[in-house]
Formats: sequence, C-alpha cells, structure tokens
Amino acid sequence: MNISELFIRKPVMTTLSSVALVTFGIVAYYQLPISDLPTVDYPVMTISVAYPGASPATMASTVASPLEQECMQIPGLVSVISDNTEGQTLITLTFELDRTVDLVAPDVQAAISRASANLPTDLPAPPTYSKDNPSDKPIMYLSLRSATMTAGEMYDYANRTIGQRISMIEGVSEVQVYGSKRTVRVQVDPQKLAAYQLGLDEVCQAVQQGTVTIPGGSLNGPFRTFSIEPQGQLLRAAEYEQLIVAYRNDAPVRLNDIGHCIDSVDNDLLDSLFSEHGGQPEHNSICITISRQAGANTVALANRIRATLDTVRAELPASLVLGIFYDRSEKIVESIVDVKTTILIALVLVTAVIFLFLGRVRDTIIPSVAMPFSILGTFVCMKALGFSLDNLSLMGLTLCVGFLVDDAIVELENTVRHIEKGVAPFEASIISAKEISGTVISTSVALMIVFVPLVFMSGVVGRNFHEFAMTV
Repeated sequence: MNISELFIRKPVMTTLSSVALVTFGIVAYYQLPISDLPTVDYPVMTISVAYPGASPATMASTVASPLEQECMQIPGLVSVISDNTEGQTLITLTFELDRTVDLVAPDVQAAISRASANLPTDLPAPPTYSKDNPSDKPIMYLSLRSATMTAGEMYDYANRTIGQRISMIEGVSEVQVYGSKRTVRVQVDPQKLAAYQLGLDEVCQAVQQGTVTIPGGSLNGPFRTFSIEPQGQLLRAAEYEQLIVAYRNDAPVRLNDIGHCIDSVDNDLLDSLFSEHGGQPEHNSICITISRQAGANTVALANRIRATLDTVRAELPASLVLGIFYDRSEKIVESIVDVKTTILIALVLVTAVIFLFLGRVRDTIIPSVAMPFSILGTFVCMKALGFSLDNLSLMGLTLCVGFLVDDAIVELENTVRHIEKGVAPFEASIISAKEISGTVISTSVALMIVFVPLVFMSGVVGRNFHEFAMTV
C-alpha cells in the first residue's frame, strides 16, 4: 500500500486532514509578515561620533583614525568605510555574511573602548554604534513644518513628543529626526578681542564656567528645609551676552562687548525644504524617518503608525503641521496585490483549460482543488520557517501552479483511462495511484532539484533567493 492508497481507502481521514490543512493555512496566511523583499540581516555596523566645530581633516586624523585601527582587529571584517564631514564621523563596518549582527556588536563595543584613550578628551559624547541593514530602509517618512516656530523648537517637538510616541509602537526599531537642536551661537569680533587683549580660549573658558549646573545644597531651619537650585544653565542668547569674560581697568568685559549672541541651531549651514504637490517650498520643516524591526509586518505596522499619528496630531500646537510624504507600505500593497491577482488569474486559466480538454465539471474540480490546498500548505511551512509574503516568495507560488496541475492531471487521466475500460471508480483510483505515484513523485523531485542550488547559494544573491527556492 502506497501513501496515495492510504488516503483513498480512508476518506474521513483525508477529509479531516484537508480541513486541518486549510484551517492552518488560512491562519498562517494572515500571520505572515508582508514585505517587498525577503528579510535579510546583513552584518553591517555603523559607528558615529560628533565633534562640533572640527574640520573634516581633524575628524579623520583625531577621531576616525584611532577607531579604524582598533576595528581592524575584529575578526571577519570585510571593509571599513569612513565618512568625515564638518563635526561628524561615520564609520561603516561590513562583516562576512556568516557572522550575525548580534555577535558582532560586542566586538565593535570593545574596539570603541580600546580606542577611547586616543580620542579627544573634550568630545561632547562618546562614540555610538548601531546596526545598519542596507536592505531594511525606513518604511515611512514624516514631515513636521510650521510657519511660526523655529527649527530648534520643531526639533524638540519632533524628538521628545512625536519620536518617543512612535518608538513605543510594537514593531518599530528606530525613529530618526533629521534636524538640529536649539543652541546659542557666540559670534565674537576679532578686532575687539585684540583691543581687549583676549583670546578665544578665554572666551571658551568663560562660557563653560558660566553655564554649569551644580547642586546648591539645602537650607535647614527649625521647622522646614529648603532646597537650593542655582539657575546656572543659560538658555537664551540674551543671558549669554551678560557673561563676564575678563576684567580690564577694574571693569568687567562681557560677551556683548566683544561680539553678540544669537539663538540658533547646531548646524545652521543646512536647510530642510518641503514642497507639497509642486507648491512653494517651506523652509521650516523637519524630517522624521521610521524603521521597522526585522520580521515585522510592514503593512500592519504602517497602519498602527497612522493610528498613532492621528492621536499625536490632536496634542500638537495648532502651528505645527504633521504629515506623511512617503509610505513604503503603499507600494508593497500594490505589488503584493498584483502578484496575488496573477496567481488567481493563473488558477482560473488552468482550470478553464482543464475543463475544455476533459469536458466534465466533476473531473475538473479534482485538480482545481489540489492547487489551493497545496498553496495553503505552503503558507504553513513559510510561517514555520520565518518567511514573509513578498514578491519573490509569491513569484515562487505562481511558478509552481503549473507543476501542481501537471501532477493532478496525469493522475486524473490515468484513473479515467481505467474507468473507461470498465473498472469501478474506487478500484480505478487505487490502480492508478500504484501505477502513477512513483512517476509523479520522481517528476516533482526532478523539478525541485533545479532549485536546490539556490538554497545553498552563498553571498547576497543567495540570501535573497533562499526564500524563493524554499517556497518552490
């Protein structure tokens, strides 16, 4: 007795197995993440260092060089690319594909710790590292703009209010705000510095000492205790202008005597413009990007983000306009719908061709049912293997529709041949299964062998086509 005969002789078991397969297949279909391409975790790390005021040459020699020397010692490193700009260094580390990002992260942290002794001591913050997956770009871009607020004020709202709310959404891995923080710029006149016989180092020291925040202690009375909170942190340009830099002729020299202070942002050389539907560009705008976690459903995550944005808009000031100017889920939905339509059209056309040649509705139903059952069973396996519904996996399903129909038609035609010779349908199906099952299985195995090399292919191409080959 072969496996086909077992299912023929036990119709109740066959029916229950089919119902279970359909049920689990439908559940797996709705739980599969939706994406445009398979989720591939590339072992790429990015180290970022900020050193405001330093030139690109200074960043390369004092910041990038010590970090690169230590990172070279990490095993499995393929390439190191440094990007040094004004006050900013980005180092991209690419590792071999067989190394996972989670195992690389401790090595990168150790390299940063070893290089910290050779870095400038006055860095505002230590170097940071993050995972950088080139295949997983942001799924949504938001625009925050205002006609009355400054760029620094909008950055505070974007970073503290909007960014924190979106980061709490399940499936969001990172929220980046592209803007500049509020800051006070001190612009001094060299001629006035020379007249007072002052140097820039004295000005820097005066600013650093004049804006410190220190604990003030407390005042203890017989019945009450009062906390002393010195207002040592200056926030506005007008407050900075009153700082005393030095004394000349027993008179204080303040910042407004040698220059002036302005309320500005960290980087005033870049301006973010936003134009909607070809309208007039708006200068006061902030860009917010949202990235998803690996394996998260892009479409479902985009819907959750939109629902959160509706709540956030009600809490923002009326002068702020929050909008979405790019949503990758829309393109993914369109692409997936096109592929699904292609599969449905293929199923309908195959069923129509079978009916035209067989001429019997009852015989046409048999191979027609085999196709959706096999596809639903594939969804269960895809869910177990952690695959996603993307263009490549759905392309594999479309390709296999023809394979499924060929096997079903061969089995059906052989059974009909025995029935036409006078054999009872039940016995004809058992005889046909004994005669054809081996041939059908060998044919299917021969077709699958073609895709086996894709499963074991190495490199970036192999990573992307692994899911396609396994789906087939």
